[in-house]
Amino acid sequence: MKPVRLWVGLVLVTLGVFGILDAVDVLHAGPVVADWWPAAVVVLGVVAMASQRRVSLGPVVLVVLGLVLLAGTLDWTTGDLLVPTLLAGVGIAVLVGLRRHHGTRTPIAVFGGATTRERSQHLRHADVSAIFGGATLDLRESHIDEDADIDAFALFGGVDVLVPEGWRVSVGGLPFMGGIEDKTDNSDHALLDDAPVLTVNGTALFGAVVVANHPKP
Repeated sequence: MKPVRLWVGLVLVTLGVFGILDAVDVLHAGPVVADWWPAAVVVLGVVAMASQRRVSLGPVVLVVLGLVLLAGTLDWTTGDLLVPTLLAGVGIAVLVGLRRHHGTRTPIAVFGGATTRERSQHLRHADVSAIFGGATLDLRESHIDEDADIDAFALFGGVDVLVPEGWRVSVGGLPFMGGIEDKTDNSDHALLDDAPVLTVNGTALFGAVVVANHPKP
């Protein structure tokens, strides 16, 4: 996601410049940065959704988290919004996990582990989320007509997406104090020209999203 990387780069450069100017007594930007830094998190979530061209769980969580933090730094509320917002978010995620999307399951792990084997013969899209836990979405018995995409969200947890050999995998997304990794054995020169394409859009917040052909030993 080039727009996401661009935004992160711009934010880091801006913070660095403000810090230098503050250190040499040219500009006292400390209080402004302390009050408004969560706005960068909000914009990061918006940029991520714009890059994906759809609304998905991970970027929405970033936007909500940024707004809650901004409310705290600007004293918009008299109480602590973070904990109740996190509780409400986990509840919504659990409810989302109960539904089916385009005929596929939506596995979610909250404070535990969950494994889902998807056997769709016309896979188009699936979601998988892990919040303080681990979730595995096993697609090795699925079939893609031409292309499909996965939205993977890890918050203080880990998501594993297992794919069969022979699929062309494109992995990208938003690692925020986390990681997104492609561990598949496939290389482009070993794949057929008409190999199905799976795009994995990952959001890892203090967690990890891993795509592989085989489960962890």
